[in-house]
Amino acid sequence: MPDVRKTPPPGSTQGVIYDLAAARARVSPPAQEGADSAGITSRGRELARADAIVRESPEARAEKVRVLRARIQAGEYRPDPREIASRILSHGL
Repeated sequence: MPDVRKTPPPGSTQGVIYDLAAARARVSPPAQEGADSAGITSRGRELARADAIVRESPEARAEKVRVLRARIQAGEYRPDPREIASRILSHGL
């Protein structure tokens, strides 16, 4: 960092010397009000929809079913009834 100079050895009473004017000169001016914006572009929304379609495709669902069936048969699947109830209520079913 060019604006910070090394200080004398430990035990010295001097601290870090920082050139504030030089640092401020390198900082860009603040953006004009109203210039900032955030949002999801139509391309982003399109990609999110495509991702949802792929995740819910029959092949993806079949894989989920296969994994769950194996866990149930092995006795490893233990659904949380409270979590199930919470999800049902949150979706208004």
